[in-house]
Amino acid sequence: MYKNILVPVDGSENSQRALKHAIELAKLSGSKLIIAHVIDMNGVFNYPQATTSSAVKDLVSNFQKQSSIILNHAKNQAMDLGIDATTIQDSGSVKEQIATTIPNEYDIDLIVIGKTGRDALSRLVLGSTTAYVVRKAKANVTVVNMDD
Repeated sequence: MYKNILVPVDGSENSQRALKHAIELAKLSGSKLIIAHVIDMNGVFNYPQATTSSAVKDLVSNFQKQSSIILNHAKNQAMDLGIDATTIQDSGSVKEQIATTIPNEYDIDLIVIGKTGRDALSRLVLGSTTAYVVRKAKANVTVVNMDD
């Protein structure tokens, strides 16, 4: 079936649903599970406090800490269910990292992704990251829907 499953997480409820689904698939198929969180470096400059290099460094440091918390929580969830997952903390274009860069690096054959992420606007339609991944990924993509 699948050898390497990638699940991107961002701390949202929907990414938690995707994580649970990916853990179940990994258990059923004996696949390796790779959990990734990508820090959007473009987003750093949208913060008003990002006016000096030291402020940017502080923001990036805070994002890295938040990312580590999200990844540790996700890894612990997998471990609690008997799955030893690999975690990846990366930065750059979230869409590109999830759709192509990480899958190419880790020989991913399935990406399990939530329908939408944290952005409230994206909840109105299929999330832009998810839509991009569905269009651009060479691996199979499973989109996990939100409960209504």
